[in-house]
Amino acid sequence: MVWSLLPVDPHSGEEKYYIYRKGTYKVGRKGCDIVISKDKGVSRVHAEIIVDEMISMSRLPGGSNILSRVRIKDSSKYGTFINKNHASNEKVHELPSKETTLKDGDVVCFGTGNAAYRFSFVPFVVYNMFCSEPLAVRGKVSSIG
Repeated sequence: MVWSLLPVDPHSGEEKYYIYRKGTYKVGRKGCDIVISKDKGVSRVHAEIIVDEMISMSRLPGGSNILSRVRIKDSSKYGTFINKNHASNEKVHELPSKETTLKDGDVVCFGTGNAAYRFSFVPFVVYNMFCSEPLAVRGKVSSIG
């Protein structure tokens, strides 16, 4: 499974980011895993995206989805917002411990709001048509989540 942060405005010139494994990813203006240059209100280290586990999005019996646990923690001056223009708007910097859980489809705004990204699940498909060592391919794919 793969998570992505995709610019809401595809013509913004901002990069697309993909998360393949659990860990902590720093978001900020400079020297971070996810670099945001569009908004001057983005701090040097603005937030952290914390992936506690990577689990398949497959359906369980009974209809519930298994989701990875992904949190976002704000450490900025101007704030981080989830779904800023919707009724379910969350100001991460005002929440207890300045963090919340991200869900598939959430729009995350960093800084003054000019840098907006959609947090989305991306299906990860591997085709093995001509490999003489299928177990080797399976091991490589498993290593990235």
